[in-house]
Amino acid sequence: MTSLLKRSLLAALMMAASVTAARAEPMVARFRGTVVRAESDRIQIRRPSGSTLTLRMDPKTRVYAVNGLDLRAIKPESYVSVIGVAGADPRRATAVTLYSPSERGFEAGTQPWDTAPGATLTAGRVADLQRGSTLRLALSYEGGQSAFEIPNDTPVTQFSPGERALLQPGAAVTIFAGSDADGALDAGTIAVGRQGAIPGL
Repeated sequence: MTSLLKRSLLAALMMAASVTAARAEPMVARFRGTVVRAESDRIQIRRPSGSTLTLRMDPKTRVYAVNGLDLRAIKPESYVSVIGVAGADPRRATAVTLYSPSERGFEAGTQPWDTAPGATLTAGRVADLQRGSTLRLALSYEGGQSAFEIPNDTPVTQFSPGERALLQPGAAVTIFAGSDADGALDAGTIAVGRQGAIPGL
């Protein structure tokens, strides 16, 4: 076999391997709604459109409790995430989530979010906090810093470790799910609201 043919064959094998790996990598998506029922190995939710969706759960599925708070709970050095709308700088927040110490680092940085066109989710440490007629804060994270204006009526929640017993019918949830090779949806992380709270994610 000539060296040129060997190199061509190797390149083809590498390309095939990369395609296979890309196909095997699970797709991550978020689903929001309310719990219809939860069993040991699956959860069914009703989405805002009215349709229902069933996702698998396994021992690795993590459940987090979401409790309602107010703006006074945000302190210097808190680890929070902010959903911001597209527009001016500082961005206007539509939801703020505080995290327990064990969850620092969750979704750190800034990324596009699917709550509205142009929305972003930014998570990091509160580096600056200014209280006034409108709360202003700056979040610091590896690689940057972002500033936000937090209107007084912005929903604020707290995200902390929970348990599957919280997955009661009617509870609001946000589910981070992966899709495997057979197309089934596997719930990786479930944020579930307590006492009527709605996850701000």
